[in-house]
Amino acid sequence: MQSDPLDYLSRLPEEARYLGDHTKGEIEIVTDSQAIAEIVETYREKLQSLNLNSDLASVGVLLEDDHILVIRDPVRFPSGQTSTYFRVLQRAGLDGPLGVVMLPFCDGLIYLRKIFRHATRRWELECPKGYKQKDFSLAETAKNEISEELGLEVKDIRDIGSLASDTGLSAGIIQAYWVVLEGGKPHPSPEEGEAFGPIVAIAPREIMEKIRAGEIRDGVTLSVLQLAQAQNLLPLDKD
Repeated sequence: MQSDPLDYLSRLPEEARYLGDHTKGEIEIVTDSQAIAEIVETYREKLQSLNLNSDLASVGVLLEDDHILVIRDPVRFPSGQTSTYFRVLQRAGLDGPLGVVMLPFCDGLIYLRKIFRHATRRWELECPKGYKQKDFSLAETAKNEISEELGLEVKDIRDIGSLASDTGLSAGIIQAYWVVLEGGKPHPSPEEGEAFGPIVAIAPREIMEKIRAGEIRDGVTLSVLQLAQAQNLLPLDKD
């Protein structure tokens, strides 16, 4: 008996299983077995024409480890054309938001931290953030991350919304928090595998300058700054 090529969908959270409807202008996940077989064969021929490994022309979960699932779906576009489409799901986000990002504020200054990112191969200036922690709420995770990454206590914490870091590739949702810190000198304690640089305390009026200069370019950090500004917590456009 031939297995269902879409069995992998049953492992995904409900939102990620939404099939869509190409007649409504959406990208629809194809469910017909014959249509899927034709999509796979067309993709195999494309790989062959590019002198690439045609054995990789499959749909479903292509790569799975303890952090991510890389998925290739058979799809039909609004035009009616069929093809395949990648998406990436992170394990931490299979049962809700995958993590948190915090905008720490104390005595009129925003606290960001330098971190060396493997993906970009350079130092980035970012808000503290982290994956959702098992057995902790999102707010508790945020406080724990502040303690780890800044070494400071939280005086007040406020949920300011959620954001999607890369809707073209990743399905993960991140919860954003405005955090008021207790005073004191930062003393971070990074986990093994993290490359932290110095903590940088910045006046709000200087944020836009650093963005224009390309010093702040992390999409999640840019998004949480905008969320805070939209709620009148951070007057980035004022001295």
